[in-house]
Amino acid sequence: MKKIILAAAVISVFLWGAQASAREITVLLKQGVSQGTIGGSGVVLTDAGGMYTKPFNGTFKISYANGAMKAGKVTYKLPVTMKSSSGVVVDGVKYKGSLVIERNSNKLNIVNKVDIEEYLKGVLKSEMHPTWPKEALKAQAVLARTYTLASKKHGGYDICNTTHCQVYGGVADESSNIVQAVNETKGQILTYGGAPAQIFFFSDSGGMTTGSETVWGSAIPYLTPKADPVSNDSPNKTWQTTLTMAQIGQKLNAAGTGVGTLKSLRPHKRDKSGRIEQIELKGSAGTKIISGNKFRTAVGATVVKSTLFEFNRRSGYSVKSSPASKPAVNLVQIPKQNASSAQAAQIAGMPECDADKLYWMAQNGVFTMRELLAMIGDDSKYPQYVAEGLARMAKMKNPPVKAEKPKPAQPAPSQAAAEVSASPLSMEGTSSGTVVMYGRGYGHGVGFPQWTAKALAEAGWDYRRMLEYYFQGTKLETR
Repeated sequence: MKKIILAAAVISVFLWGAQASAREITVLLKQGVSQGTIGGSGVVLTDAGGMYTKPFNGTFKISYANGAMKAGKVTYKLPVTMKSSSGVVVDGVKYKGSLVIERNSNKLNIVNKVDIEEYLKGVLKSEMHPTWPKEALKAQAVLARTYTLASKKHGGYDICNTTHCQVYGGVADESSNIVQAVNETKGQILTYGGAPAQIFFFSDSGGMTTGSETVWGSAIPYLTPKADPVSNDSPNKTWQTTLTMAQIGQKLNAAGTGVGTLKSLRPHKRDKSGRIEQIELKGSAGTKIISGNKFRTAVGATVVKSTLFEFNRRSGYSVKSSPASKPAVNLVQIPKQNASSAQAAQIAGMPECDADKLYWMAQNGVFTMRELLAMIGDDSKYPQYVAEGLARMAKMKNPPVKAEKPKPAQPAPSQAAAEVSASPLSMEGTSSGTVVMYGRGYGHGVGFPQWTAKALAEAGWDYRRMLEYYFQGTKLETR
């Protein structure tokens, strides 16, 4: 019997890709607790010794007692499974699926076993507002699903229920928009080289994302700097933080920098997006250089909202294209010199929508990314911009040959230069007793900027196009 069970388990591991709709995951809801409250309707408890209850309704307290779980006057051998006809309740929060209560040293772990699609319906609200455009929600659903399946095990479980993994609000966090977004992307994930991609998302890029190597020190080919094609209305588009040098020094020393009494701060190195990659600290114990990400984490990620900041306000920050590395696009035929504008449009096979035409032209070198950023948002002038683009195309002598996108199974090497770069922010430091930081955006800056996703959806982009733009080189698959 054990061999049969083991064989079934092995088979299920290999067949999960073909049965995504029935894929059950384990979510660690409570870790190392002495007690809790669980319940539901039509509840049945089954313990490790085979004892089970008749169905009953209501909630009840459980606690750890001498290697077992105690509920009222009854003691159950661990692990204990709880099933309910209408969802399970843990400390007042209702979840779909079932529960498993397990021993964790001399305490309890409470685990939710749930289908991944039902799980996602309770996750999205914590990542994106449910009233945002559906295409943005669909993109977030794909990313949350990908993250869940690519996530390293949290102990013996697939994922946890904290900000360390993904916050999971259960049934109460579902809404019609969220349910629709999950259902319409059922089973879809981003893959790279045949496996779930490592994906990241965050609130606001400040105009441009950064590469994974800036934040975590390891370059991932599809996580490279990308300029936002549109502006957004994020409340953290720009921000300002004021702290004393002493406050910053205290936090840095608590994080183990060993700088002593902090005397000055200065950006040491910025990446292609303008973010501080390394920062110089001068103190009574000498000079230290740490990563911008470590500085942000030490001082507080809600205080220093991003590493895209400077100590002296400077106007003119902008995102510009880098001719050394344009985005890879599919092969297209661009008309030769002296072709008419109408012929240019016909030969090129451009999309019908003017906004899409402008984006297509930027992809194919007719406009620079900087020009595109200046155009987007003024709908009334789109026909004028399109006409200008067609005129340029008609005059092109030697159209550049575009490289095809690399196949996920054969990853292309990381580009030496990003698709775009930012004009430099100030490298000036400060030794003032009061430190003012002027910044843009919110979050680590790698991957998918959620406020921009909202703006892109409002501009007519669908979720597939968003994901293709920010995760170039990955593949959208149904597993």
